[in-house]
Amino acid sequence: MSYRQLALLAGLLSLHPGIPVAAEPDRPPVTVTTTRLEKLLFIPEYSAPATTVSLNDSRIDAETSGRILTVPVRVGDHIEQGQLLGELDCRSNRITQEKAGASVRSAQSRVAFAERQIKRSRSLKREQNISEELHNQRETDLETASEELAGLQSALEEARLEVERCRISAPFTGILLERLAGEGEWISRGQPLVRLIDSERLEVSAQVSVDRLASLEAASTFELVTNQGRFSLTPRRFVAFVDSRGRNREVRMDFSGPHALPGTTGRLVWRAGRGHVPADMPVRRNGRLGLILAEGDKARFLPLPHALEGHPVIVDLPADTLVVVEGRQTLKDGDTIRATEKEPSRR
Repeated sequence: MSYRQLALLAGLLSLHPGIPVAAEPDRPPVTVTTTRLEKLLFIPEYSAPATTVSLNDSRIDAETSGRILTVPVRVGDHIEQGQLLGELDCRSNRITQEKAGASVRSAQSRVAFAERQIKRSRSLKREQNISEELHNQRETDLETASEELAGLQSALEEARLEVERCRISAPFTGILLERLAGEGEWISRGQPLVRLIDSERLEVSAQVSVDRLASLEAASTFELVTNQGRFSLTPRRFVAFVDSRGRNREVRMDFSGPHALPGTTGRLVWRAGRGHVPADMPVRRNGRLGLILAEGDKARFLPLPHALEGHPVIVDLPADTLVVVEGRQTLKDGDTIRATEKEPSRR
């Protein structure tokens, strides 16, 4: 007779107190194997796509107009900061500078004459040999000459800058990617001459799933793994934006030692800082994921609130906690078990 039939018979007989009823049979213990939690824990390694990006990818413009005399650099050249990228015909700029210089010298002479006049006027005023009106006029003449000189000196400085701008120099150390104008061409102010990418100020941009951010924040070591090798990194910024299509956040990292070439693609790799159990260990009970623990001869279901299907999960329990590893699929909280401890295979 089956267990269900015995239970039904016992219920019917209980309606007749005079008839003796047999005791309900106990459910037999479930045989399982367990292992200590410390033997299951491991430190998972995660990765995300990453690219080395330059902080400066610039088109270097001409700051004045003129015909290009020379562009002494080629695509692929390593360029040092301050190195000459191009030189323009600067004759008209130098003529403008010379004219501005002559105007300044003339204005300086007028200021010097006005200063002598005002000095003589003050001496005559003390002797009351000059009218107040004439004295005031000479003071005005000195102020006017001084203001004119200041304006002409500014024009001279601007003319000097225009001459300096005929030589186009690299604003940073980098790699020349393009020549955008050639020798003999006329180039206008603001027109690009070359394209230069910074080879020193680099960082890594990685797209990290929002599900992995917690493990990234808890990690202590980070590497960019490429076909050029492995490069140590340090976190700089978690960009405060989530890409709704891929549910990713951009993470920016700095190189903490040697760096990869600009544009290098690879994987950002990090290791979680705390022990995890393998992704296949949690079981689902009543819509929640958790572990089946062995407490004496009873099974206990421990929910893991942060567990995700198919992902390793952090477990904060004593290292000697017994976890059911075989036979857990059908167990429920409170089931009687007969447990034997087993060494798990290494993962």
